[in-house]
Amino acid sequence: MIGLTDAFAVCGIAMALCAGALSLRRFGRHKSFVLSPWVKGLLLALFIALLVPKTGASIPLAAFFRGFTGDLSITLLALSFWGLCHRLFDVLPVSKRELTALLGVVAATALLLYPTALGWGDWDAYRLGWGSWWFLLALLVLCGVSVWLGLYVLPALVALALLAWSFGVMESGNLWDYLLDPWLSAYALVFVFIKCLQSVFRRFVYRSSH
Repeated sequence: MIGLTDAFAVCGIAMALCAGALSLRRFGRHKSFVLSPWVKGLLLALFIALLVPKTGASIPLAAFFRGFTGDLSITLLALSFWGLCHRLFDVLPVSKRELTALLGVVAATALLLYPTALGWGDWDAYRLGWGSWWFLLALLVLCGVSVWLGLYVLPALVALALLAWSFGVMESGNLWDYLLDPWLSAYALVFVFIKCLQSVFRRFVYRSSH
């Protein structure tokens, strides 16, 4: 029988893949955010197909993806769920300001976490995720600053990750794995890089026009 952590991970990957499929659809010919009934039906069929093992297979298709992607963070799963709810039930999306701030923090954190975790330097930031009170205090300060600036998505995601970590819904016992993962980090780094290029290009065009 599949364990709770395995079931959570597999269902999360299936949901993230469905959200990713909808995101790819936006780059096609039909860019409307209103989903037709047949698209919703296809999405449900895709979700079921990812979770139901095929004939002769002992694990579902989503479990094969899990072997490639690893477990996804609570942050990425929450954003995927929010995106699905926006498209399926017309829930308000994450504002551009909130999303930009969130991805900026994720990108900066990834630049700190992964190089040190890979041995670049004498200090390993990943160790903080095993229950360091300094790390929890830093998260509290970050959430406080975010609320003071009128940003509420980041504190909500941190609180959700902390709640999931306290209940041990993932195989990992390290808080970092609940907060971010390589896929979310890579997306955030690319997002910030593109934003920086756009800012530089706008300044160049503005100076050229004046």
